[in-house]
Amino acid sequence: MGFKIAARTLLHLGSELISSDGIALYELIKNSYDAGSPMVRVTVMAALPRSVQRNVLDTIAAKPDPGRPTPPNTAVLRRLRDTCTEALVAAAPNVGEVRDALGKCRTLSDLAAAVRDANRLVVADDGKGMSMRDLDSAFLTIGTRSKLVEKAGGGRAQPILGEKGIGRLSAMRLGERLRLRSATRRDSRWATLDVDWSLFDHDNDQDLSSIPVTPAEGDRKLPADASGTTITISALRREWGKSYLQELALHEFARLNDPFREAARFPIVLKHNADLLPIPRVDKWIFDHAHARCHASFEIGDDGTARMSGTMSYGRVEDSFLNNEVELLSSSEAPSVDIVRSIGPFEVEFLWYNRRILREMEGVGNMQEVRDKLAIWTGGLMMYRDGFRVLPYGGSNDDWLDLDRRALARSGFKLNRAQIVGRVAITQRGNPHLRDQANREGLVDTEEKRALEEILSHLVQQTFWSFLVRVEKATAAAEPLSGSVVERRLGAEEEKLTRNLALLAKRVPAVRGEVEVFAGLERGLAEVREVMGGVRRLTQDYEEGRRQLLALAGVGLTVEILAHELNRATDTALITLNAVPKSGLPQATDRSLANLAAQLKALQKRLSILDPLSVSGRNRKEKVDVVALARDVLEAHADQFLREGVEGVLSVSPTPSSRLVVTVVKGMVLQVIENLVANSLYWLRQQRRVRPEIASRISIDIDVSAKTLRFTDNGPGIADAERDAVFDAFYTKKPSGEGKGLGLFICREIAKHHGAVLTLERGPDGVFRTFALDLGEVK
Repeated sequence: MGFKIAARTLLHLGSELISSDGIALYELIKNSYDAGSPMVRVTVMAALPRSVQRNVLDTIAAKPDPGRPTPPNTAVLRRLRDTCTEALVAAAPNVGEVRDALGKCRTLSDLAAAVRDANRLVVADDGKGMSMRDLDSAFLTIGTRSKLVEKAGGGRAQPILGEKGIGRLSAMRLGERLRLRSATRRDSRWATLDVDWSLFDHDNDQDLSSIPVTPAEGDRKLPADASGTTITISALRREWGKSYLQELALHEFARLNDPFREAARFPIVLKHNADLLPIPRVDKWIFDHAHARCHASFEIGDDGTARMSGTMSYGRVEDSFLNNEVELLSSSEAPSVDIVRSIGPFEVEFLWYNRRILREMEGVGNMQEVRDKLAIWTGGLMMYRDGFRVLPYGGSNDDWLDLDRRALARSGFKLNRAQIVGRVAITQRGNPHLRDQANREGLVDTEEKRALEEILSHLVQQTFWSFLVRVEKATAAAEPLSGSVVERRLGAEEEKLTRNLALLAKRVPAVRGEVEVFAGLERGLAEVREVMGGVRRLTQDYEEGRRQLLALAGVGLTVEILAHELNRATDTALITLNAVPKSGLPQATDRSLANLAAQLKALQKRLSILDPLSVSGRNRKEKVDVVALARDVLEAHADQFLREGVEGVLSVSPTPSSRLVVTVVKGMVLQVIENLVANSLYWLRQQRRVRPEIASRISIDIDVSAKTLRFTDNGPGIADAERDAVFDAFYTKKPSGEGKGLGLFICREIAKHHGAVLTLERGPDGVFRTFALDLGEVK
């Protein structure tokens, strides 16, 4: 028998692989669903208190030979049997059967068997059932592919939930003894099976292959066309009290079916002895009183490309969003776009509650009762496959999207699991690369699964969070602009740069021309530190209410960019040097430091044009040639453009030598161009991961007569629905750590400060790729 072979290697697998009672019951319930049953009945028959059961079994186990009817044993038998009979629970459906079994016991071993069998967990359905052959070839073979074969055959209106053939291992988790009765409509008799898992214990001297585990023919069916399966598990491994079953009903069974689906959930009749236990549904008030909500659809188009679109609402404010394939690849951090596409289509929907403003509700309760009832359903995003839950996502102890940790790290406006009721819906057919683990504790760790997590995390923590912040008009008080945060971010860059320089000096001997290169790096670091000092002083002034927000934000972001570029240069050098053996170090040193020196020249040029952003020049207006300024920026980025394969082009009309002189704060206008360059470089980099054949290009077109500067790239662009949102503070499609969503907000505010206008223009293909800075009103 297949089962006997498996038993040798999978001994006690059910109790070890299936790690919780909730998961074990899920598997048995899903088996009933797969069998086509209209409902499933789960009944706990607790005929004997657990304490009595344990005391009796411990007493019998201490006897030297409980199987012999000796006078001492007979006296103990009568005493223990009377104890059990007096303790029987009258409300248990099987109490009469247990009483008769106790009365028939002639040895202590007989009594132990009756006591172990007194409390039972029964899962019954009216599905298609199993024949004798099915029991032998499928049920008794762990890891069978029978459901995979049925799934591949199609022809079913409802999906097959199981596929690994391990549902019967749940019985091993729940108890030591299994009794099964099943039949198809065509069978005239019930097929039965008895398995005592304790016989397969390693301490048993009997050879496993000699232990009979064989289906048997049972009673004749009544009615004749009946079908279905009844699984009775006894010798239960824990106490199944009413309160424990109620906890499972409240926190496990209530979430078994997708609460956001309109279709009726799979009915579960749950009983503890004679008591019917309700399985709560999501109350209507939870949907009606959500403060905000989000719905998103991830789709694979006819051309095979991925996109995610959705809507968000907060009070009376509604907004929509669209993430193209390049943006999804960026947020997913997947190694290739093929991983993003192979996730397959899915739906996301969640509700958000501002717990600070929850109030008592008529028909629900006072404020604390409202919070307690809401807490039953909050926990983040649960996952459902074909309407049935995939554990443990969104459970009380599962923060699979890292929402709580990120909320704790974010001062100001927060968004955590306790505020969210939601789900992500996947399917067997649509998401074949999102597979359940064998122990049913989450999905198998694949690149698709990790990409899904990142996309969902970005949806909640970036897209939805920034929407809430914008609606609440919390821009001025939000965390990213606070002085402590600027200090922390700049300090981290400075610390890393100092550490990299020390590592680089230790790795490379100070010979030949290296001393000059290191001196240049040290000068660059000193200049960055000097500007950082100015930023810190600006921060202090701003917090005292004497300085302008734009100065602080602009300087802070620019210094971060420069410090990041210095760090990137030293990181690259270290990676190059660490990758070669010591024997090849001189040659590698020459190449790496030559590149580093070239990059340093470009960075030093950027540092030289940063001076207008210093404390002394932050608000000083002067006559500036915008053409020369744009040319300086492109030249400063020339090395980076070359490194990344980007063509930078400046065109000026009516003639290349024309000048556009306006009176502005030079550093602020510089900040606009720098932000646009940084954004373009990031998205061009992401686009090349999807479409490497496209030659990346950034162009600045200046019309001196019209006093306009147009900045264009050939990246993925911006969707029509987001043409205004991109200028809102904290709106970003970059993953966490890549962007704060402040760049374009600062750019537009700088334009307003000078009486200029910054807009986004549509290209010939209908996509917005051009930022137009109109300086017509600037003198």
